Amino acid sequence: MLLYAYMESIIGHKRVLDFFEKVKENDNFSHAYCFSGPENVGKFSVAKFLAAQILGVNVNKIFTSTDFYLLEQSIKEKTGKLAKDISIDQVREMISFLSKHSFLGGYQVAIINNADLLNTSASNALLKTLEEPGKKTIIILITVDEKKLLPTILSRCQLINFTTVSEEIIRDFVLNGDLPTEKQEYIIKYSCGLPGITVKLMSEEDYYDKHLQETQRFDDLFGKLFYEKLKSVEELFGDKSDHIQARNNLLQILNIWQIKLHLSLQDGKISKEVFEKLYNSLKQARNNLGKNIHPRLLVENILLQIP
Repeated sequence: MLLYAYMESIIGHKRVLDFFEKVKENDNFSHAYCFSGPENVGKFSVAKFLAAQILGVNVNKIFTSTDFYLLEQSIKEKTGKLAKDISIDQVREMISFLSKHSFLGGYQVAIINNADLLNTSASNALLKTLEEPGKKTIIILITVDEKKLLPTILSRCQLINFTTVSEEIIRDFVLNGDLPTEKQEYIIKYSCGLPGITVKLMSEEDYYDKHLQETQRFDDLFGKLFYEKLKSVEELFGDKSDHIQARNNLLQILNIWQIKLHLSLQDGKISKEVFEKLYNSLKQARNNLGKNIHPRLLVENILLQIP
C-alpha cells in the first residue's frame, strides 16, 4: 500500500487517506476533486502526496515530474508583485499541458491551489475542460470554501472536506520533535488543529518568532488608550510596494489574533461579550481584506472593540 508509506509525513486526515487508498487500489479516480477546508489544515500536503502516488514518484520530486502541473497565484514579471487572481492565460497554459499525452503513458495530475482566486474568465475556461476531461487526467482544486467556486465547476468535482486534526494527534507529532519543552507547549496550544501551522512553527524559526510577536502584540493592546493601540500596529502598514502581498500578510496576522482571542476566552482573560464583539470585527476584517477597503480602517475598527 504505497500511499501509507507517506502517512508519517501527514499529520492526521486518516479518513481522507483511507478513502484514496481504496480509490487507488481499484483505479477508480474521479477526473476532478475539490479539497475544501480551513487554511493550513493540510489540503495541499495531501494533494501533493496523492499526486506523487498516482504518478509513481517521490513526493519530494513531485514538482519536477513531467506529468504534474501546479497552477496558483503568480508573481507578475514586470512588477515583481503578487497577482490579484489566477488568470485565463494561466488556465490555458494548464489546459495545453493536459492536452498532451502523458510522458510516462499513465495519468496526468494538476493541482489548482487557492482555486477560489480563479477570475471569471479563468473559471469559464476551466469549466470547459471539466466538461470534457481527458481519460487519464486528474485535477485537484484546493479552496478554503467551495462555495466561492462557480456552482457549475463544483458540480463536476468530487468534494473532499478537510476538518481540523485532534489535539492528541498534534501533540504526539510535536513531542516527537527535538524541541525545547516551552516551545513544544506553545506549538501544541497555538496549532488549533491545523497541521500547516504546526509544521511551520516547528521548522521555521522566523515564523515562530513572528507568531510569538503577534500573540504578544494582541495581548498588549488591552487596557491601552486608542492612540497607543494605533502606535502599536503602525508597522503592520509599512509595506506599500505590494498591496496584494501586504493584505495577505495582514490576513495571517488577523488569523493569529483570532486564535489568541479564542484562547483568551478559554483562559477567562476576557468576557464573552468582549469576545463576541472582537470576533465579529476580526471576521469582518478578514472578509473585507479582499475588497477595496483600506486595511488600516479595518484594523482600527478592531482596535475600537478592544477594552
